[in-house]
Amino acid sequence: MGNPDRNLLTVRRLLSFRSLVAVLFGALSGLAPAQVRVTTLLALSDEPGSNVLNVTLSALGIEDEESSELAGAVEATLEIDPGTDQVSRLTINSADLTATDMSFSLEIGPIRVADVNLNGIEATISTTLGGWVDPVSGQFDAGEHEVTLDEGVITGSSIVGEVNENFSQSPVSGTGAGTGTVELSRIAIKGNTVTYGVMVDLPVQFSNPLQEGVDVRVSSTVHFEGVIEVPLDPYLGWAQIQGIPDAAFEGDHDGDGVPNGLLWALGYDADARPRLFVTDPLIPGQVDLILEHGPAGIRAPITVEGNFSQEGWTALDPFLILGFENPIPVGEILPTVVLLSGDRNFIRLRVEKP
Repeated sequence: MGNPDRNLLTVRRLLSFRSLVAVLFGALSGLAPAQVRVTTLLALSDEPGSNVLNVTLSALGIEDEESSELAGAVEATLEIDPGTDQVSRLTINSADLTATDMSFSLEIGPIRVADVNLNGIEATISTTLGGWVDPVSGQFDAGEHEVTLDEGVITGSSIVGEVNENFSQSPVSGTGAGTGTVELSRIAIKGNTVTYGVMVDLPVQFSNPLQEGVDVRVSSTVHFEGVIEVPLDPYLGWAQIQGIPDAAFEGDHDGDGVPNGLLWALGYDADARPRLFVTDPLIPGQVDLILEHGPAGIRAPITVEGNFSQEGWTALDPFLILGFENPIPVGEILPTVVLLSGDRNFIRLRVEKP
């Protein structure tokens, strides 16, 4: 890696407050991990024995289990390192799933305990927590993802009374159960693009009481798969899409004082004119700098560095950044707020070329 100070590009203004703060923007050439966020549509597999929804109706200690076939598609965002062919994060944005109809009958000798039908069942899936994946094993906590039955009806009767539940009016949700897996298989490389086959298994298990003494249990492993294209060099892929294929990472193609690499990492288009630092002096003796991210969110880790009392550049203490993370992580969309105090501070942003 080159000398950071030689590669650093400075903004053409200094911000003067009660505390003097110099704000510098840096884009460094280096070999940083290339975490790429790619959103894709994955389809549920239609292979025999795959995507079977097992539903059990129970009452008075007796059960009836029936199976239904799941179909549909899932929109997911994956964070992939094409250098290692590993996934570090899986975010399920939405899903459009359907299940075939089912009928249940519970009997004790000549006595009918319950006759229930499930019709028109539809469901969605979403990620409710971090969505982190172990890059080495491809395993993740299925409990960070939630399945919601949001369409369809359960109708019939039981010894307790009539059964009539409409999921569009009263959705039923349950989290995944156990450990899920993500598998990547490299299919081809062409130019700056690597093509992967993607397979995801999400185990699901939850229950819902229909009436007092009458319960429904649901279990399945949702298997969805597809093909995804990922740029080997995400910055180069961005530059090509933006119409500036020859723009250097450290360069400034439009002369606005913000390096191309930093525009990319912050989630902006090449023609954006972001206000990267907005001052907000809330407390006397303290200056808050607000860093707005682009609409795409953070595309690469960005380190906020400080140089206090001319002692050299070091990463800023995370406790001086709202969110308490430094570097600012990939995928972050909320603004970054830097809290500063003292007589003279110098701040810069640093991003390394993947």
